[in-house]
Amino acid sequence: MYLKNKIKLLFGLSAFLVMLFSFSSCGGKKEKKEDTNEISDSLVKNMTVGIALTTQVRSELKLTGKITADQSKQLDVFALVGGTVKEVNVELGDYVQKDQVLALIHSGDVADYEKQFIEATSDYEVAKKNQAVAEDMYASKLISSSDYLQAKQAFNKAEAGLAKAKELQKIYSVSNASDYVVKAPISGFVIAKKINKEMKIRPDNGDNIFTISQLTDVWVMANVYETDIDKVKEKDTVAVTTIAYPDTVYKATIDKVYNILDPQSRVMKIRVKLNNPNYLLKPDMYGNVVVNYVEPIKMITVSSSALVFDNSNNYVLIYNGEKKFTVQKVEVYKTIGPKAYIKKGLKENDRVVTSNQLLIYNTLTNN
Repeated sequence: MYLKNKIKLLFGLSAFLVMLFSFSSCGGKKEKKEDTNEISDSLVKNMTVGIALTTQVRSELKLTGKITADQSKQLDVFALVGGTVKEVNVELGDYVQKDQVLALIHSGDVADYEKQFIEATSDYEVAKKNQAVAEDMYASKLISSSDYLQAKQAFNKAEAGLAKAKELQKIYSVSNASDYVVKAPISGFVIAKKINKEMKIRPDNGDNIFTISQLTDVWVMANVYETDIDKVKEKDTVAVTTIAYPDTVYKATIDKVYNILDPQSRVMKIRVKLNNPNYLLKPDMYGNVVVNYVEPIKMITVSSSALVFDNSNNYVLIYNGEKKFTVQKVEVYKTIGPKAYIKKGLKENDRVVTSNQLLIYNTLTNN
């Protein structure tokens, strides 16, 4: 009797444990459902579907760069004479008009040019009168033809000397007997200034004293490391942003690739030209340059919004029509902006849900 009761007790305990294990297993595991009709009409009505297509893979290369003036639209201004700086009329960053006076330099060289001009003017007037007299006398046969030709040659020489003196005055912008006038050669911004009032300038000084740049266009000079050189080429599209205007994206193309490496930094430079009509971009601003380039492979491409990330995996929903869906695990190669490139899990022309996919996914998987 005792043995029968013990057997019954063990049997009942075993049955209870089996039932408990079964209950736990059913309640703890969520199975993904496919081809179900449980999706509401409103979800199906408001969802969007995209077609999986095979396309060339495009990638992004992120570079750092710096804004510089467009060197084709800037000019350096030099002091053509030595002397003492008498006036400086502009500061860094000022906008100047063409021929605006930037500075005055008191110079003995200019005084000498003025003296040469006065002497050349006097010689010209004398030679002009002598030629007129010689012409009258030659017409009256009072002098020989050689005397007349000599007077004419003297006039031509004086005329050439005066033209040279006038050209020197024009080149050196003489304002009075001893001042050299520095004028802006173009309209633009003063982006470099290397003189101050009372500063002494040597006659053999070879440095520019001002740099004027129009800044209606600027360059972005970006650094490319050796490992990325094969990923950039001229005409590739780029997107440029700056720290000052992080929400403004400047679209352009690579204008030039400098096919040499800096021996110190081991980088190659690329150049991007940007329009700058409102002068928002300033020289020496730092910029971020994203280069869009094409990889030599093709893959299935879908909208990146179609991806659902769950339990360390990516999934998409394939729409089979009539409220039927398949939850498909995919292997993502990379996502670039609005596109996702799929290595495994989809085939071309699959219809992939691109909106409301998370709600549908949760319904199908009972999340």
